[in-house]
Amino acid sequence: MFSGNPKAAAAASKSKRGEITASAVTILTSGCHFNGKLYCRGSTRIGGKIEGEIISEGLLIIEEEALISADIKADEVVIQGRIQGRLEARGRVELCSTCSFEGDILTPILVITEGAQFNGRSSMNIEQIPPGAGLKDQYVAPSVSDGLSLSSEKKGPEVSVVS
Repeated sequence: MFSGNPKAAAAASKSKRGEITASAVTILTSGCHFNGKLYCRGSTRIGGKIEGEIISEGLLIIEEEALISADIKADEVVIQGRIQGRLEARGRVELCSTCSFEGDILTPILVITEGAQFNGRSSMNIEQIPPGAGLKDQYVAPSVSDGLSLSSEKKGPEVSVVS
């Protein structure tokens, strides 16, 4: 198609590579075992066994069969399997009903579905909420004397003050 113009062919090739990178998908199925530092871009699904460190730029899905013993840094995480370690997310973290998580979680939005097992500490630093999320403007810190009620829906936890 671009055989007569090498510059046009190079530009088309770069464009295709850029599109592939932007929509990249990484899949480690059950039966896979990885030990070390795993770096992923785009959507990532892990169903195997990982030991070490995971850095994910994009959505990270830990499937039900997964066994993870690692420190994780990611944009957004959905956990269905078993994790032991520390999780730091820039966005939402969802612990599904089949999830077993042991360790610490640092995220601005934490959703824990009924049936999920979570043993550890969580920190939901309001300063970490991404710009445009609208949550920082709506947040009003309750005083110690106020009653505090937490509820969670699919959109994430909501803090409401009960008088």
